[in-house]
Amino acid sequence: MIEQQSESFVWWKHGIIYHIYPQSFKDSNADGTGDLQGIIQKLGYLKELGIDAVWLSPIYKSPLIDGGYDISDYYSINPVYGTMDDFRELLHKAHSFNIRIIMDMVLNHTSSRHPWFKLSSSSLNNSKRDWYIWHKNIEGKKPNNWRTNFGKSAWTLDEKTNEYYYHSFFNVQPDLNWRHPEVKQAMFEMIKYWLDMGIDGIRFDVINLLFKDEHFQNNPVYNLLSNKKVYNRNQPELYQLLKELRLLLDEYKDKVSIGEIYTPPPGNSTLVNSFLGDGTDMLHLSFDFSFVFSFFKAKRYYKIITNYYQSIPDKGWPCFFISNHDIGRNLKRYFLPCYKSGKAKVLAALLLTLKGTPFIYYGDEIGMENTPLKRCELRDRYGKMFYPFYKGRDKMRTPMQWDGSEYAGFSKVLPWLPVNRDYNNVNVEAEKEKPDSIYLLIKQLIEIRAQHEALYKGDIGFINNGANNLLLYQRYTNKEKILVMLNFSFMKRKTEKLIFGENYKILFTNTNRKTVQMEEESLTLYPFEIFIAQIE
Repeated sequence: MIEQQSESFVWWKHGIIYHIYPQSFKDSNADGTGDLQGIIQKLGYLKELGIDAVWLSPIYKSPLIDGGYDISDYYSINPVYGTMDDFRELLHKAHSFNIRIIMDMVLNHTSSRHPWFKLSSSSLNNSKRDWYIWHKNIEGKKPNNWRTNFGKSAWTLDEKTNEYYYHSFFNVQPDLNWRHPEVKQAMFEMIKYWLDMGIDGIRFDVINLLFKDEHFQNNPVYNLLSNKKVYNRNQPELYQLLKELRLLLDEYKDKVSIGEIYTPPPGNSTLVNSFLGDGTDMLHLSFDFSFVFSFFKAKRYYKIITNYYQSIPDKGWPCFFISNHDIGRNLKRYFLPCYKSGKAKVLAALLLTLKGTPFIYYGDEIGMENTPLKRCELRDRYGKMFYPFYKGRDKMRTPMQWDGSEYAGFSKVLPWLPVNRDYNNVNVEAEKEKPDSIYLLIKQLIEIRAQHEALYKGDIGFINNGANNLLLYQRYTNKEKILVMLNFSFMKRKTEKLIFGENYKILFTNTNRKTVQMEEESLTLYPFEIFIAQIE
């Protein structure tokens, strides 16, 4: 049985959530694809790392044209990953390790192979016709200028019924019509099915896309290739729906709802956090992409983080991530080869010491990078469409690197995507043996975080604004104060005057510093130094 949370430790606020892309985590049956039994085999690894919950990308039945985000049956497990019995075993064994399971759920659209869409597209008079968004074909013109997230028209003509249907993504992912009460009823019943089974939370994919303008107004034109997505996302009706979803989840104990609200660079914290409501009546957590769009400068992070905190409702709670299955791995996205290890460690320390729930993407804890792929190796339809200008999302979804054996210990046969060529040096077993590895740093920081309430539940106060490429802040409760200082520079940097007194107990530093030696109430930090101390 899973341990019940207490007022002092709320798992989705104070714990560490680990994101697994199931196809790429661990193959247990030698077919080249990761599966549920593979995840079960690695629960001990996750527990040792200090993980409190696992978020699984979609594992439902799907043609896998868009990585499982094209669902053809919400009530079945994709045979590629195993069976429903395998999932129940995963749930039970994860709970025995005190690890929660969060399911990824796509409410915006289904696969075109879903029985609902097959019925909807069968005739104009079918009872499921209005479960999707259809528009009359008037003189062969598209209904409006709405575009998919990939840039093409979001309308496809169905030749059988001679009407257009709407799709926010690929044409094999038709959008559901959330203005139809039967759609909402069917989806709420499906959500209850999984909650009744015992899952611990739901991550709602592209939740801000559910409603579209009912008058189908044209979006404002941005340039020749795109327009501002004003009328096909972020519609006001969503707020009421989120309140109803929250009421549904609150019927169960200790569940979490997480919303993906994608906004283009540089992000929009105010919009993202509006979907938290007052912090108690809509989403529990919402993803803000501003953090991952930042470049590696202390001042930039300060601005993004403080703007984000200011936009969160008083009863809301923040969360942070630095990589995911769509944006890419932070090591390759942020850093040139020079100094990348030092930068990655600073960013990991920032993630694990800020106020908010940290999300770790599988492999980031060992320093996995995006994998260079040839066109013939791509599986992502998006990458195939735009290669070589954009090479898709496969590069950040390659197999987990467990050891230095063939196929990196992920599988005994050729994997579904190539393993990164650096796997001999970058793998779990190798990282465990390196005294200065990213893995050991992250593991130690997670341990320190779990031991100090100020780090996992305390408030935060910034000491500087990122000046001199240093970020200094204090995490505190009424019982404890912890000082965090991060040097984002490859050079030594001197801090501003520290006015907390002279007694510091060093909790962590990635240097050989043993004591705190002040110079006129300032401290000189080494290149890319992480300094965490308890103020006594």
